[in-house]
Amino acid sequence: MAQQQLKDLPILSEYDISPITGFLPVEEPLQVLPDPYFAPWEETFQKFNGLLLASRLRQYVNELPVLDAAKLKTKAEQRRGYLILCMLSHAYVWGKHEQAAEVLPAALAVPWQKVADMLEMQPVLTHAAVVMWNWRLLYKDGPRDLNNLDTLGTLSGSSDESWFYLVTTAIEATGAPVLSKILTAIQQARDNNIVGLTQELEGIRGIIEDLVSVLRRMFERCDPYVFYWKVRPYLAGWENMAEAGLPNGVRYEGVDNGEYKKLAGGSAAQSSLIHALDIAFGVEHHPTGFRPNKAGASALANGSPAVPSPTPAATAAPAAVKPTNFIQKMRFYMPGPHRSFLTHLTEISNIRQFVTEKAAGERTVEVEKLITVYDECVHQIKVFRDVHIQMVTLYIVMQANRGPSISHGGFAPQPHAQAQKTEQTANGTADKSAASSANSANSSNGTGEKPSKGSSILYPQKVIFGAPYGLAKKQEAGNDVVRGTGGTDLIPFLRQSRDETNESKIVPTPSITARKQSTAA
Repeated sequence: MAQQQLKDLPILSEYDISPITGFLPVEEPLQVLPDPYFAPWEETFQKFNGLLLASRLRQYVNELPVLDAAKLKTKAEQRRGYLILCMLSHAYVWGKHEQAAEVLPAALAVPWQKVADMLEMQPVLTHAAVVMWNWRLLYKDGPRDLNNLDTLGTLSGSSDESWFYLVTTAIEATGAPVLSKILTAIQQARDNNIVGLTQELEGIRGIIEDLVSVLRRMFERCDPYVFYWKVRPYLAGWENMAEAGLPNGVRYEGVDNGEYKKLAGGSAAQSSLIHALDIAFGVEHHPTGFRPNKAGASALANGSPAVPSPTPAATAAPAAVKPTNFIQKMRFYMPGPHRSFLTHLTEISNIRQFVTEKAAGERTVEVEKLITVYDECVHQIKVFRDVHIQMVTLYIVMQANRGPSISHGGFAPQPHAQAQKTEQTANGTADKSAASSANSANSSNGTGEKPSKGSSILYPQKVIFGAPYGLAKKQEAGNDVVRGTGGTDLIPFLRQSRDETNESKIVPTPSITARKQSTAA
């Protein structure tokens, strides 16, 4: 292809990206909206953790005025408004030990949709809201790292939730320089500069290794129990959430004629940084369970046969089935300019093609080094996904299997009548009298007063579990599906993403899935 026919490399600033801070804003996110007009939002945001704890948030929000989001003049103001509305709305929908609310009042729904449109995003809690626009520097002249970052807000009020966000913010900051290096590497490939490309890839490899190191720090200060039972439920959206109490999604009052919306919640798959790495190294992702057979496509290393697809799936889904590519879908939850950058990057990405072509030709020392460094970069992306799977296993799967360890953990207590019925059903008529005695013993609060109508009765000798609190619930026996906050079947999705990354190496190596299948055979 002639040089003049090649599409120009993107200019980062044109896509709201910085060569220094990457997808993070250059300036600190606003800590308060300057216009007094938005005082109702700010005041609610400052005390919403307390309102949520007292089960009064919904009542308070229902009395708020419907403000005009068009008065958010700057990008920084729009991001601040979006963050506030994300947190208030998810707290409203999921509540605290309450049934999920299917209707979001106009005071939140109308401006949320408006500001989401301004940012070319979706009105639901996203990675951008809680990670990219939810931080401040402790020391203004200090770095954007875990020793100098704090959050602007959390849904649970816990330091564990802050750490969860800040580790991801630090990953975005650490990975920022990789974007310029990717563009330089693309130019080196265009110039047929093997040595120059190898040097850029060595730099990229080091950055990805740093990303892995930062990710591992999640284990330091984010407790798995707190995350699963206290934080994660609020991050969920309302797509594929029938089992969490939202079979139809959420109806936004005053928006789209009040039609229900089904939107995915916050997910690491919404990180533009990770998408950029996948694009740069030619990592192809497919709908979970549907993967093309690439046999023979990568047999370039000394005649070694390519590793077959570890998931025995058809090349294409049956006509009646329309599988969703979850990773591609997550781009619609990114800020518009970042999504456009990824589209541009996809159109010019040539690194893997260049390395593959060189690997198919004469294997000089320079080419061998290029292949090695390229595969080491891909391997580090795979390691990043390996650590992520380990984290999901500890923070989600193991917690779901164990269940809550306190009175009603992540569950909403049942009203008295329903609790009594549940206990009698579970224990049979033989325990009926015992249950009655327990009810009598707890019919007062120690002051001689009977509980008000609809209040909960806590049984001192037996825990009564009520309605599941969103995603925070014990895994049912025989149910292997663990939903991510984005609504996907989490473990199969993550494992396939990891294996697809591994298959992008020029010199193929068996994935964990493939090795297990080989051993079983």
